[in-house]
Amino acid sequence: MNGAEPRRSAPGPQEWRDALPARAVEIARDWRLTLGTALPGSTQGLVHAARLSDGTEAVLKLEKPGQGVEAQAAALATWNGEGAVRLLRVDAARGALLRERLAPGTPLTVLCETGRDDAATGALAGLMRRLHRPVPADGLFADAHGWIRAIEACRDPRLDPALRDRALGLYRALNASAPPPVLLHGDLHHGNVLRDGAGWRAIDPFGAIGEPAFDTGTLLSNPVSWLPHQLDLGAIQHRRVAILAERLGESRGRIAAWGFVVGVLKTVWDIEDGTGDGRQWRAATDVLESMTR
Repeated sequence: MNGAEPRRSAPGPQEWRDALPARAVEIARDWRLTLGTALPGSTQGLVHAARLSDGTEAVLKLEKPGQGVEAQAAALATWNGEGAVRLLRVDAARGALLRERLAPGTPLTVLCETGRDDAATGALAGLMRRLHRPVPADGLFADAHGWIRAIEACRDPRLDPALRDRALGLYRALNASAPPPVLLHGDLHHGNVLRDGAGWRAIDPFGAIGEPAFDTGTLLSNPVSWLPHQLDLGAIQHRRVAILAERLGESRGRIAAWGFVVGVLKTVWDIEDGTGDGRQWRAATDVLESMTR
């Protein structure tokens, strides 16, 4: 990791969130932007449509200042528009990122909802192959493997101890045989991939370093608005794992194991952030756990 601690962006306190509209106006003035409407989908801060002084359409994103913003900016700068949205400007001290606006901007979730989940999984695998790069020599990134410490530390009764122990056991086995680390997106799921012309590009990375298969973990529990409600959930997960294994050259067992570990990690993060008890991840991770035995 090119940094002191493995961090991620998390929702700020309500007082900070209440001040975000005024902060957006302040930054728009400083950067000579015209603000449009607030855009839906942000769980960490505020996202606004914006227009540059030359008429270019953009998106202004505000998050809590800190390493999370710096890591996101460093990852986007490394990709420079290849497989991910292009970063136009950043002010990490104010938690502000300005990025290009993708058109039409339809989330990859639409493929799942219209019976094309296999195509969505293939698109995500293709993006991973484009985004995974050798670890940059500079830039402040998070350590994806370091996030697992949150599972070990969690003793909240909402986390089943059996789930915690199983996730930690699988992680130890994964870590013992881990290939060299690469630059990861860190939060690659259907809502963070948007249509750009005829293709797809990623947005909102965590900007992390870890083994390539880590990035399969998040997508295997998503989209959370659709996946848990599917009667053929088991078949869907088996197809997803098979597609990812074939496209990425990984074993099915390794991909399923990362899916389970990351699903438990998401439960811990929900508990930490006060946003739930993680039950929305449970059905998907239960199927994945059965595939690791």
